[in-house]
Amino acid sequence: MSRRYQVTLHGTGFSVPVEGDKPIRGFYTIRRVLADSPEEAEQSAIATLEQEERYRGLLETTERESGSRTGCRVRVDSIGHLSWWRWCFTRYSPSFIFYGDDENDG
Repeated sequence: MSRRYQVTLHGTGFSVPVEGDKPIRGFYTIRRVLADSPEEAEQSAIATLEQEERYRGLLETTERESGSRTGCRVRVDSIGHLSWWRWCFTRYSPSFIFYGDDENDG
């Protein structure tokens, strides 16, 4: 039987310019999925993200800026079960929290 999971994903290795600010180098985002195991939840959350237009745009911009997208990675930062109550009645936003480097690349 499927369970409800909340998966926090961490993307790294991006290079997306931001006018008047440091380039975007990574992000955090949350996805909620139904799965039979934590491993399946991880795979489902990443697959869902990879189908999203905004994520594909980050990859394309990184490739334009740096000539490659091979350094772009997405991994699970955390994963947890959600109760039926939280799944149905708490707010959820699949938005991105972006960050840039504080130090020089290297």
